[in-house]
Amino acid sequence: MISNKSKIRRKHEKELNSLRNKMGSNIVWFDSLSKKDRYDILFQWKKEKYQNKLTQPEKVKVRKMIPTGYRMKYKWVEITKYPPNLKHFINLAKLRYRPSIVRVRETAIDLILKNK
Repeated sequence: MISNKSKIRRKHEKELNSLRNKMGSNIVWFDSLSKKDRYDILFQWKKEKYQNKLTQPEKVKVRKMIPTGYRMKYKWVEITKYPPNLKHFINLAKLRYRPSIVRVRETAIDLILKNK
């Protein structure tokens, strides 16, 4: 009999592997991240898909702060919100999570030699 904790752990491992397979050309970057960062990206992506239920782009008015000297002014700006897209999510994640160059090199070599 498998405990609930191990079932959930296996489920998350399968989801992480599935996300890794969807990386395409970003697989070297994803593999060079630490395990904690990979799981962080997985759960952020799951949260994005759960919260963003849009099917088509939608225009929304948002109140933005604009600095004017020593004060801040608020201005209503119309922006376009888009449905969740893995490609754009990965581009934003790449700005936030940056692995060391040494780990990127090691991962690229391992991927070329198919050690993983």
